[in-house]
Amino acid sequence: MLTSFFSYTLWGLALFYLHELLLYPEVFLRPLAPLLFYAGLRGSLPVAFALAVVLGLLQDSYALTPFGVHVVGSLVLVMTARVARERFLLKSAVPLMLAMLAALLLQELGVRLILALFGSREVLLEDLSWPRGLELIVTAVVTPAFFALFRAWDNLLKRWGRPRPWRSASW
Repeated sequence: MLTSFFSYTLWGLALFYLHELLLYPEVFLRPLAPLLFYAGLRGSLPVAFALAVVLGLLQDSYALTPFGVHVVGSLVLVMTARVARERFLLKSAVPLMLAMLAALLLQELGVRLILALFGSREVLLEDLSWPRGLELIVTAVVTPAFFALFRAWDNLLKRWGRPRPWRSASW
């Protein structure tokens, strides 16, 4: 459990810096969302919850929004993944993309509602432009590729973590 938390956290840091330092102005993609959704689907609830809090706090410390907004958005992603885990079979790509798109829409709605509760009433309908929608759609479409990458990483960690049979030293 601790290994998966550290592994997901390292993935989150790498994806956060990739997005914020290299991809942000030109690429319409949210790379942390598939990681949080994957952790919510595959991992245990405490690991996914802790990862959502850590990555949400990282995003909050970088953004100019009130503290806690991204934490709630990350928790919405994890909870949506938990509901999708219990309700749907997410083995194929199309249901996975649709579930991710629904999770991203709920996350966006949750963040906008929290910002409206903090006193910024005009944020509910502000910035509903095509780049925002394109970002959500592109993230949902590339989610199966991210999942394949995360699954390969999990399999690699499992293979490294297996105990090797003891070999007797031949003297």
